[in-house]
Amino acid sequence: MTIESNRRDFLRRLTRGQLNDAVEPTAAPADAETPNPQTAAARPTVPRRGTYKLQLGRRAMASEFQVIFNLGQYENAVEVALTALDLLEPLEDMMSFFRPQGELGRINAEAFQREVEVSAELWELLVYCRQLWEATDGAFDITAAPLWQVWGFARREGRLPNDSEIREARELCGWRWVELDARRQTIRFHKPGVALNLGSVGKGYALDRLAKVIIEAGIGDFALHGGLSSVFAMGDSWELSPAEGTEGPQGWPIGLSDPLHPGRRVGRVWLKAQGLGTSGTALQFFWHKGKRFGHILDPRTGYPADEVLSVTVLAPTAAEADALATAFFILGPNDARRFCQQRRNVAGIFLLNTPAGIPQVEIVGDPQPALEIGERGGDVP
Repeated sequence: MTIESNRRDFLRRLTRGQLNDAVEPTAAPADAETPNPQTAAARPTVPRRGTYKLQLGRRAMASEFQVIFNLGQYENAVEVALTALDLLEPLEDMMSFFRPQGELGRINAEAFQREVEVSAELWELLVYCRQLWEATDGAFDITAAPLWQVWGFARREGRLPNDSEIREARELCGWRWVELDARRQTIRFHKPGVALNLGSVGKGYALDRLAKVIIEAGIGDFALHGGLSSVFAMGDSWELSPAEGTEGPQGWPIGLSDPLHPGRRVGRVWLKAQGLGTSGTALQFFWHKGKRFGHILDPRTGYPADEVLSVTVLAPTAAEADALATAFFILGPNDARRFCQQRRNVAGIFLLNTPAGIPQVEIVGDPQPALEIGERGGDVP
């Protein structure tokens, strides 16, 4: 029997509770080929505190993606998870700014010279991004790639551009230079140097696609994350409920990181049938003459947004949560609150700086998220 077969057999037995001293695996084989999953049958196991999780992961989009199940709940969880994870490579190829041979790379390279046909899947995503740009008054803008480049964040080498460079980059941003022809399903740029970047929505969109595969396979309890900042969860984790005296689990506990103290949490939020996206500048920033510049740029000014420490958004889909987390970080809590008054089922958790160095929590939107403040664990850190 090959090493690969041994791995797959181990994972199957683990999900069925057939190993006496099972430990929680942290990743699945990256190159496994799996058959199409059949509908998954749930095991009649009573949820209990402290149950192990089954986690299968794959590297994509410069992040670690993971599928998380309650261990032993579904007979064919491994096959379903690996089939879902197989979507990541073609999705990255479609959406990546850094792959010239991919679909978005081809659009960025050719759309000024000619009309470029767009696949049905990417077309739907581009139309959605334009709608969000309009709804957020330009705070969410996938056409802001030239700004991202001039600030050096595209290469993860932050630099301070001069005012002239920022003006020139801003002139290339905005949907006024991008034509979407719905009849022919083509895209055309009307100014050289225009480029699109789906980095603020791509991981969330990928999670929604993975979730669709898992749900169609008959699995109703699972969590997904892409790089920890983008999450989607369905059903329940076999964990404690969020409030004392409440019977049964209430979704999946997702940890909220403290942006001022790496490795610590300010609390956790319980997620169920929702996507979650977090935006912050704790990991991508640079210093210049004693001033800190983060990587989240306001396309309306050309400069980094710095009003908040971080914001976590809960929304019906992971793509929406991902995109709105970026938009809310730029808008700030007051404008985000006004946005939520017009859009149901969206909520934001803002972490604001204070003189004491303890993040202040401000929540906007409705319904209010099930949030627990304090150093608590979560199925997704």
